[in-house]
Formats: sequence, C-alpha cells, structure tokens
Amino acid sequence: MSTDLERLLAAAADDSDQPLHTDVGDVLVRARRSVRKSRIAAASTAIVTTAAILGGVAAWSATRSESAGPAGTPKNQTITIDAKTGRIVDNETGKTVTPAPPVSPLSDAEVLRRCKPYDPAYRHQAQTHKTMDKAGPVDARWKIVVKSGDQSVLNALFLSPDQSVVSTCIMNSPEKPASVGRTMTADVSSRSRTQQPLTVHDGLLLPVTGVTRVLVDLAGESSPREALVGTDGFVTFGHPGKNDKLITLTRIRGYDAGGTRVYDQIVKPITPPAQPAVDPKVTVKTADPITPQVVLTKDPQTGKALAPAPPVSPLSDDQIRDRCRLWEQEIATNPAYGGQGPQDPRAKAAGPITKSWDVALKTGTGDKFTAVLISADQRVAVWCHMTTPTTKGGESDYTRHAVDADGKVADNLGFAMVPAGVAQMIIDLPAGPTRVLMANGFYTWGPTGGKSDVKTVQVRGYDAQGKQVYDAKKSVDAG
Repeated sequence: MSTDLERLLAAAADDSDQPLHTDVGDVLVRARRSVRKSRIAAASTAIVTTAAILGGVAAWSATRSESAGPAGTPKNQTITIDAKTGRIVDNETGKTVTPAPPVSPLSDAEVLRRCKPYDPAYRHQAQTHKTMDKAGPVDARWKIVVKSGDQSVLNALFLSPDQSVVSTCIMNSPEKPASVGRTMTADVSSRSRTQQPLTVHDGLLLPVTGVTRVLVDLAGESSPREALVGTDGFVTFGHPGKNDKLITLTRIRGYDAGGTRVYDQIVKPITPPAQPAVDPKVTVKTADPITPQVVLTKDPQTGKALAPAPPVSPLSDDQIRDRCRLWEQEIATNPAYGGQGPQDPRAKAAGPITKSWDVALKTGTGDKFTAVLISADQRVAVWCHMTTPTTKGGESDYTRHAVDADGKVADNLGFAMVPAGVAQMIIDLPAGPTRVLMANGFYTWGPTGGKSDVKTVQVRGYDAQGKQVYDAKKSVDAG
C-alpha cells in the first residue's frame, strides 16, 4: 500500500508546482466513526518495510541531547541492568528485556534537513480536505524530542512550538523517506491508556516526569520491550525495520535514573457500549412515499430559486454492489483496519453484500458515487462512498448500521431517512437552498455528504401541498 505514499513523497521534491495526486489515506490506520481513506485524521501513519536495525546493545537517554549515550547502572533498582552488556532483566518475571532501539547519531540539524522537505507534501494534501492542524510547517522552531536509527535509517518525532502537534518522520536512507505524518499531541498521549493497533514507529507520551527507562509489554510477545526515551515524556520503538507490523500495548512501566518504578499503566481494551436489545423481527421501516401535488421551485422562506438535487448515479445497482463489496474485503483483509472495535452482531449477521441487497439510494457522477444499501434481511443499512472503481486512490468511506428498535437507521454523515408525511425536502447550504435527492425512503444532499467545511445544515420537509411539516438541524461530514 505504499505506491500512493511514494508518489506523495516524490511530489514533495517536485518544484513544478503541479497538483499532488496522492492518497494519504493509505498511510493512516484509524478513522472517526467509519473506515476512512484519503482524509487526514489524528492517526498513525502506515508501516513501510525497511532494512532492520533493531537489536544490539541498548542506548538510553534521560534528557536526550546531541551527545546522548548509555546511562550508568543505577542502584536501589526494581529492574536489574547488566553493567557489561546493558541488558535489562525484568525482576517481576525474570525475563530479559528486548533492548531499546539506538539513539540516532545524527545531529538535530541533520535530522531536520532530511525530514523537512517532505512535510509540505503532507500538509498540502491535508489542506485539500481542510482538516490541517494549525501548527504550521516543520522548521527549526520544532523540537526534536526523540530520534532513533543510525547514519542511514531514521525515526524522529518533532514537537511543534505550541506543543499541539507531533510530526513523525521515518527515513529508509538519507534521501529515501518511508513515512511522514502529523498527530495531535493529545492523541499521542492517549495511546498509553487504551489498546489500539499501532505501528512500530508510533511514539508515546507519558504523563510523568523523571522517567529515564520505559518497558512495554506487547500482545503476543513473551518478553517486555524497552522503548527509547527522549525529552518531554516522549518515547519511541524506533525505525520499524523487519518489525514492520502492527503492535498492541498491554502494559507500560517507567523507571527513574535509579531503576525505581515510577509509572505503571495497564493499557485497557476499548469496551464498546452495550448494544440495545432489539426484537430480531424488527426490520428497516421507511416512510411511505408521497407524490408532490405542488412541486417547490423556490424556497418558501426566502423566495430564492432552489438549486437542483444531486444527480442519480449512472452506475448500475450491480456496479454499486460490486464496488462497495471491495471495501468489505479491504476491511476484512487489511490489518490496518483492525482497530474499529467489536461490531454489532446484528450488522455482522447480515453477511457480505450480495446481489440480494437492495440499492436504496445512489447519487454521483461517473465513477464517483454515494449509496445506501439495505441487506437482504432488511435489518442492516450500508453507507458506501467511493471516487474510484477500486479502494486504491481517491476517497472511500464505508459504514454499517443495524436497525434500531423503532425500525430506523441512524443518520450517517451524508444520508438519512425521510420523515413520515414528507414529499419533498430542502437543505440550506452555503451556496443557497438546495433540493434533496430522495429515493426509497432515504435522502441525501450530495455525493460526499455536503461541503467539507460545513459542520451542520438545516433540513426542511414539505408535504404534498408544499406545507412545511419538518425542520431539523443535521450534522454533516466536516472532514
């Protein structure tokens, strides 16, 4: 999945001022409520296979500086350190700890020189979706809080001047970047509290001072692993190397310079909210369709002409089903989407999308579409949005919803269910009042759920005679 990332990074060195054609979503592993591609989120960047450097003699640093090196052997310790080899033994289990990655011998100036050229490309793509943080470009004002690697490979974390953003830079060689990304500091801090799949190069931020050594227990590994400690509470596992895989933290322990444990965090699994009890006989219940007797051409409130509803997608129902099924397969086979949490069993029970699923609503032009599909058992709705025929490149969203006890399906970004008694609908967008596309008891206001810089919209419904019978404010996709 590195093809689009490679194009992005190559574009950073291109001074032809041509638009980027990239898919930063391929370097993200988390999203909001739905599986998200090509949109910048506070997320971990993708894993890229690189030359291995992990292992060997550990090098530690309490307050890492340009000349950071191994620390001395502490006394009154709760961990045992071999003075000759630097190896740590976890006194709780008696197991030898996997050594920390080495401190990078590169100066901070050299680290900045290597990483700085690639930040603009990432920021350019982020700004396209208007979700960019406000920290500005990576430059000499940013603090390098931890750096790992050798003369060639590099893993570095930069902290913005306002301390709101952490930028990650992974280099496979002096002129070959592997991954770049920016994460809100609060999200880096949250990684130590709840279990979530992380890439090896993801950093952590511990909420205590005076920690000089950090041991981490990982799911599936029999021995603790030591992280490299930098400044300001940041730690990292270094360049991914051959350990290019997702990891899950289960426990984090911090020790002071004397080897005494001063921090101990059991990383808790995310507990999903309890699903409401719903009669298995309940199916999706849509409002009865109503044919307008008076067709609105102007906004009854303002008199302005109504913009036309978004077009019905020219793609066939089979094409819609086939392409949405690609997303299901992507989610099932790509470990990057393993952190979505347990799925509502009713949604899972509906099985994969097949020809027996109904395409209730579809809008878009060409290969770009947004669609609502209803399962064969009429108990699950799928919202699917794609801008290319495959999941590679472009934008793609996918979400499943199990029916609620009242037979309704919750609103999801770009679609909702038509209220009872409503024959036609109007949505207030920045460009003006717009007709809403309605089909089979569902409605939508655009192929992508509206404008990316709009957070809420007002939706009004009218009966067959043009009388207003519905008025509600809706949240839309702002990212």
